[in-house]
Amino acid sequence: MGIIGFGCSFFLPSGETRSTILKISIGFVASGVIEFISFLIENRKRWKLLMSKVIKRNQPVRVTVAYLFRIEVNGKYALIKRHKKDNQGYQPIGGAFKYLREESRELFDKLGIEPCNAVPRDEDTEHDLRINISKRKNLLEFLKWFESRKDREIDPRREFIEELITPGHLDLKDFMHVKFTFINKHWEGILKSPVYAGDEFRYAEIYEIRPETDVQKKALANLSQAKDEIIFVTPDEIRNGRTQDGVAILPHTFKILPK
Repeated sequence: MGIIGFGCSFFLPSGETRSTILKISIGFVASGVIEFISFLIENRKRWKLLMSKVIKRNQPVRVTVAYLFRIEVNGKYALIKRHKKDNQGYQPIGGAFKYLREESRELFDKLGIEPCNAVPRDEDTEHDLRINISKRKNLLEFLKWFESRKDREIDPRREFIEELITPGHLDLKDFMHVKFTFINKHWEGILKSPVYAGDEFRYAEIYEIRPETDVQKKALANLSQAKDEIIFVTPDEIRNGRTQDGVAILPHTFKILPK
């Protein structure tokens, strides 16, 4: 509207009417420019992915989609030991989302998606959303599918049970009902993988466990008694990548920190 008004003002005779229309038009144009710049800033991360449809668009990319738990007790965060030999250290409780194989088969075939075996697959990691996309131009379409919540895991309870209940760190009877609060989602552009060959895109949803009873609060605080398996660390130790005692904290752990 601003551009149309701006153009029309040149065909009007000089006077108050022309001046008024010109001022209003300039206001519309300025407002539109500011709105467009704000849109670009707010969606700057997504623009990085849009560039993947242009730059190296036919190159493969490794994709990991996971959920991580923020468990805070007295200003410190609970981390669990990673036992896989490829990258040892402590990390947030959590793991990869799973997809429904048969239901998503047609879409995955269309997008050139196949399982990634950089981490050996077993019965626990079967159908994890650790995948390879043969052409990264299809990454946005994959994310559109994921965020639709169709044909994939949507409840973070499984990893909570597998990592804390099953090993006996927490008692199931105390956590039959537990509140998981969604905090945010975290992802960057397509980056060179620090561990594996090739480029990688990592996407994580962050959930916070909100204890509702004194029993739950005490049980979470007592996780520190699981010697060598679970530690509590400060935000500064997470940012430094090591505890004061020199214990390694894996790089992706920073994602559970408040932004």
